[in-house]
Amino acid sequence: MTRSTWITLAAAAAGFTASMAHAAPTNFALVAYWGETASTYGGQVPSGAYVVINPNSGALGLSASQITNWKAVIANIRAQGGKVLGYVATGYDANTADEQTRYNAITSELGAYKTTLGGVDGYFFDEAAFDDAALNDSQKCAGTPGKWANVRAKVAAAGTGGTLVWNAGWPGASGCFISSAQANEHVVMYEAAYSDYVNGASWLNGDVQNLANSLNVKTWLLVHSATQAQMQATLKGTTANYVYVTSMTYNPSLPWGGPIWNYTPTYWGNNTLSGSERWCLNSLKTGGSC
Repeated sequence: MTRSTWITLAAAAAGFTASMAHAAPTNFALVAYWGETASTYGGQVPSGAYVVINPNSGALGLSASQITNWKAVIANIRAQGGKVLGYVATGYDANTADEQTRYNAITSELGAYKTTLGGVDGYFFDEAAFDDAALNDSQKCAGTPGKWANVRAKVAAAGTGGTLVWNAGWPGASGCFISSAQANEHVVMYEAAYSDYVNGASWLNGDVQNLANSLNVKTWLLVHSATQAQMQATLKGTTANYVYVTSMTYNPSLPWGGPIWNYTPTYWGNNTLSGSERWCLNSLKTGGSC
């Protein structure tokens, strides 16, 4: 979902110690691009989980039947105790015409979620960093707080609100994207394949999480291309507040890496199916093993 994911975390962590924080994940943060059929979501949403929906790279341009379908999806998720977040692209640093178009559409997207779909419980702002290949880390860090302040102003002007989640794909150099968030906002600390995550896990689960804790910022960890054993290791080892691990794999030959978030993991299961992802997190939250 975001191009910053490919950063080398070993370099990004320069200047940080490897101290480890210890906290169990609170719940799941589902990136659920599962389509507009409400029954697909039935029985799949743990109570208290955040669930990101993405009707049409946002909520604009939906037909009458799609609007009906997505309202049913939202109702289904909420009936299970889930909290619905609407996907909104923010266009990185708006350096190209396409990026500028996505940034300029933010207000309309917020309005469409509010009025067309009847409201959601917050927003998942993708392409969140002030990011461009031509910019160095200092420029990205310097540009991001102002961008996020402008987006917050758009949210306020739209008369909407709820939980705000910023997805830059990584924490930024020296955790600067974490520092760009306000208290009670959420930031995706990392979105990547398991093989990339493990290279920076000690930094992410230590100093990055400690920084977020000090600012009262909540963190998400989104990991793909993971086996069942790797999923279990991730849930046991992460200190992120919200987590989601999937078996779906990244395919560089497909747009956006393919349908990574379009299906539940093969090991998703339920709270009672031993070895499944839902069982694993539920067990850890209640002091058990995984």
